[in-house]
Amino acid sequence: MDENLMRMTATLAQGRYQYSCDGRIMPVQDDWQLGRNASGQQLLVSRRHVGEQGNGIEVRALMDAGLVTESRVTWRDEVDEVNAHYRLAPQSEKRPAMGDPIEAEWTGPNGLQHSIVEGDNRLLFPLMRIFMGPLLLRLCDMEFGCEVVAPDIVDPSQRGKLLAPRVSHRRAAMMPGDANIQGVHDLGEDIAVFSYQGDEAERDAHCFVDPRGLLVGYDWPSSTGRLWQVRLKDLEWSPQLRVLA
Repeated sequence: MDENLMRMTATLAQGRYQYSCDGRIMPVQDDWQLGRNASGQQLLVSRRHVGEQGNGIEVRALMDAGLVTESRVTWRDEVDEVNAHYRLAPQSEKRPAMGDPIEAEWTGPNGLQHSIVEGDNRLLFPLMRIFMGPLLLRLCDMEFGCEVVAPDIVDPSQRGKLLAPRVSHRRAAMMPGDANIQGVHDLGEDIAVFSYQGDEAERDAHCFVDPRGLLVGYDWPSSTGRLWQVRLKDLEWSPQLRVLA
């Protein structure tokens, strides 16, 4: 992987996500920057850390028309650091597109691991909230949803699986404009509301996306009945930038 491709030379937008549980702000730092690398490609950098130790995950991803084409993932915790590299692998010199094989490399306990995930209806999804806007906009055009390939962080104690490719099915549908969703008007104008089914931990979620393809809000009930909410804060957006998705 060319490290220069993952180095931002111009920042065009930035923000952070605030997490709360039953109205109580949680100690999660989730910030992102969107810009371009020296080659002019769109580069999105997102970091999520929990607690005072700064443990968490960082993703650097190249995007093309809302499609993640390549990403570098770094996981840091009290044990060590684990890295992974994902990319779409189109045939010959074709432009990367949905349905391309997804190549994955990650550092497991036994050294560098490699896998190729194939499938016509699969998307590369680097986990972080900022990537959900483009994902939702694609999913709502797919009646039965699709499979996404994401780095596995379900159980970080299983070091052999940490950041290895994990395939799961996701679905999303746009809700009618007159749907009675509390608080949606506080998130801005022309907000699209999606019902979303992701992993088991995020069933029956409502997601809120603005006209730029930005996820501005995300609500989901936990298995214990608590309401988790994510809200976009401190947004800075360059007039040079039209949309994310």
